[in-house]
Amino acid sequence: MYLSRIELDLTKNATRRALSSPQVLHAAVENCFNDRVDKNRKLWRLDRLNGKLYLLMVSPKKPDFMAFAKQFAPAQDGGESRDYLSYINRAQKDKCFNFRLKANPVHNVRDESGERGKVYAHVTVEQKKDWLFKKAPNYGFSLDPDGFDLVETDQLKFFRNKESRPVLIDTAVFEGRLKVTDSDIFIQALTQGIGRAKAYGCGLLTIAGI
Repeated sequence: MYLSRIELDLTKNATRRALSSPQVLHAAVENCFNDRVDKNRKLWRLDRLNGKLYLLMVSPKKPDFMAFAKQFAPAQDGGESRDYLSYINRAQKDKCFNFRLKANPVHNVRDESGERGKVYAHVTVEQKKDWLFKKAPNYGFSLDPDGFDLVETDQLKFFRNKESRPVLIDTAVFEGRLKVTDSDIFIQALTQGIGRAKAYGCGLLTIAGI
């Protein structure tokens, strides 16, 4: 597994167009890998750091950023990658870490027959935080209700094609402190993501403080 990062050049028209369409970024991420039939999940998200915008990615194979950099990155920035699995394998049970997660907090509303119905986004800060608090044990970690925050929200709106209805994806960025409760499940969450809309920049959980 690899953790990779490349800066985005916000002065480029291609970058601005891509930021308005998660489908464009999804395709650009996939194009960083030579094997077009590779169906392994690539997790990615956009992160701001010190006034700069980066694409952060976790993938089974090392990405080739050459074409991506020409289109979206500043001159001379070819991206960087590092071995991720050896790093996260140190995330053992009962250890605590700082974390950051961009997610798509949603819930299902059952219909009159009791079957799973439509998917709706959570609306309030409390609902979104409660979503993550309840999800955490399924992904091998626990949270203190006062130990994490919702630091950013956004709504992605785009069309899959000209005839389709708009796709709306509500995103939420969480930061705080977590405790590992099951290392195997937790490492799986780090490499396979949390929740829905992974193709559109959601689901990537990262940790620091190992």
